Amino acid sequence: MTLPRAQEQDKRTPNQNILVVDDEKRIRETLVRILSETPHHIDTAIHGENALEKWSTCAYDLMIIDLKMPVMDGELLVRKIRKKDKHLAIIVLTGHGSLDQAYALLKSYSISDFIQKSQNIPEQLLFSVENALEKQWLAKQYQKHSEELVHFSHELQQQIIAKEQAYNLLKSVFEGIEEGVIALDSHFQIQMISTKACKIMDISDHQALSKPAAAILGTSIAGPSGLIMECVKKKKGVSNIQTHLLTLEGSMIPVSLNIHHLDQSLSEVQWLLFFRDRREEERILREKSGGINFGQMISSDSKMKEIFQLVDNVASSNATILIQGESGTGKELIAREIHERSNRAQKPFYAINCAAVPHDLLDSEFFGHEQGAFTGAVKTKIGHFEMAHEGSLFLDEIGEIPLDLQVKLLRVLQEQIFQRVGGQKFIQVDVRIIAATNRDLWKMVKEQQFREDVYYRLDVISIKLPPLREKLQDIPLLAMSFIAELNKKENRSVQSITPEVHQLLLNYSWPGNIRELYNAMEYAFAVSHGTLLQKQHFPEKLQQLAAASPSASPRNEKEAIMHALEQANFRKGKAAALLGISSMTLYRKIKKYNI
Repeated sequence: MTLPRAQEQDKRTPNQNILVVDDEKRIRETLVRILSETPHHIDTAIHGENALEKWSTCAYDLMIIDLKMPVMDGELLVRKIRKKDKHLAIIVLTGHGSLDQAYALLKSYSISDFIQKSQNIPEQLLFSVENALEKQWLAKQYQKHSEELVHFSHELQQQIIAKEQAYNLLKSVFEGIEEGVIALDSHFQIQMISTKACKIMDISDHQALSKPAAAILGTSIAGPSGLIMECVKKKKGVSNIQTHLLTLEGSMIPVSLNIHHLDQSLSEVQWLLFFRDRREEERILREKSGGINFGQMISSDSKMKEIFQLVDNVASSNATILIQGESGTGKELIAREIHERSNRAQKPFYAINCAAVPHDLLDSEFFGHEQGAFTGAVKTKIGHFEMAHEGSLFLDEIGEIPLDLQVKLLRVLQEQIFQRVGGQKFIQVDVRIIAATNRDLWKMVKEQQFREDVYYRLDVISIKLPPLREKLQDIPLLAMSFIAELNKKENRSVQSITPEVHQLLLNYSWPGNIRELYNAMEYAFAVSHGTLLQKQHFPEKLQQLAAASPSASPRNEKEAIMHALEQANFRKGKAAALLGISSMTLYRKIKKYNI
C-alpha cells in the first residue's frame, strides 16, 4: 500500500540519493522494493563501516539505518555522521526493545524519524522518507538563503560606504564656494546639501538628505509646475532666476538660483542647484528706494504695503480669496504668494485662465472627464480641481465662466465635491480657491451676467490691486528692478535710465500696467547696446503717447485709449496691441468710457 503523498511526489525533492543500512539481506531487499515506487536513487550497505565507506564517495540525501548491526551498530554510525554533517536526513529502524535508544537519538542527534519494524513498514516508511527529504530540502534552502543574505548584507554595507564616500567627496568640492549647493537624484530627492546651503536655509543636512526636494525647497522650485520641472520639459537648466526658498519654518528667503542638469554623472546626482542669498541685497534696495520686497514683487506704495500685509495675514487660512485688478497688475503673483506662504506650500499650485479656454471645454478642464464622455474623449482626464487636491487652484479671469458652469462651480465651492464629465462617482477634494478678475463682478451680478451666490462664495476675502497709474512712485522702483532682472537674463550691464526716460515713464498712463512696463523695458534692452537706456530705445507707441508734452500726454485711461485708436486708424486689434492689452479688454473699456 502506498500513500497518495508518495504517489504525488513533491516536486521540490525529486531524484534524491538514499542509502539503506541493514545487516539483514531480507530487510534490505524489502526496503529497496518499497522505495522503488519512488523516483529516488536507492543504494545499500551491510553495516556502519560499509556505510561510511560509501558515504565518502557519494553524497547521500537520506540514510535509513538499523540500530542493531555487527561491526558498527547504528548508534555509533549516527554519531560519526553527525560529527561531519549536522543536517543529513536520518531515519532509524528499531525493534520494540530499543525504543528508548531511538528516542535518545531523536533528541540528541536530531534524526528525522524512527520506524518500528513491527509496524506497517511500507506505509510508515514512505511517509517518513518524504517527510525527512522535505525537511532536508527546507534546511538546504534556509542555508542557501542565509548565505545569500549574508552576501547581500555585505554588498549593501559596501554600497553604503561607497555612497557616504561619494557624498563626502561631492560635498567637499562645493564647500569653498559662496553659494549654497544642493544635489538631486533622478527622483528629485536630495543627495547632498552644502554647509553654506544649510546655513542659508537654517537646516541641518540630516533634515534634508534623502528628502523630496519639494518638501525642503517649496513647490515654486521643486513642485509639479516648479522651476525644476520646467528644466526637465525644456531639457536645459536656468541661470540667475530670482525666486524664493521656503524654509521648514515657513519663511521665504529671496535667492538667485541656477539649475544645472548633469547628462553624465559617476554618482546618482542628476541635478545641481546653486543659490545665492539675496536678503541683504533686498534690504539695501529697500533702504534706497523706500520700497519693500514681497515675494517677487516690490512696491513703495502705501496701498500695496497694506495688501502685502493682508496677504501675509490670510495666507495660512483656507478661505477663498478674490483678487481684483486690471490686466497686468500682478494678480497671479499675489495668488502664488498666498500659496507659498500657506500651509499648502508643499502641495501643488495650478493656474487656469478661464478666458483662454473655450467655454465648451471649461467643464472638462475644471473637473475632468471619463473615457467616452463625448466625442474625442478617448481616455479619462483628470481635471484641475482634482490635480490641485490639498493644494491651491488659481482661477484667473473668473468672470468669463458661463452661467451654466457657475452652478457646478458653486457646489465645489460649498462642498468641495464634484463629478467628472460623463462620470457617476462623486469625487471629494481639498482645494484652496484663489480667483481673479479684471472685470467688475458686482456690476456683472446686477446685469445678471454672473451668479450672485457664486460671487459671495468667491468674495470671502477681497484683494483689490491698484493700477500702475495710481502708484507712480513705483515706476522708477520697478524700472530699476527690471533692469537688474534683465541684466542677469541677458548677461548685460545696463546701469540706469536717463532723466528724460524717467519723465517719459511717469507721463505715460500704462493701461497694460506692470506687464506693459516690463515689456517696454525688455524692448529697450533688445534695441540698446550701452549701459544707459535712452528715449529712442523705447517703443514708438510709448514715445508718441507720453513723451511729447504734458498737454499731449494722456493723463487718464480714456485719453490713452483715444490716442491708441487714433494711432491705429481706429483698428481695435492694433490699438489693443499698442496699449498692451487684449482685444476683449479693449472692447470692455470702449464700452465703459462710451468711446
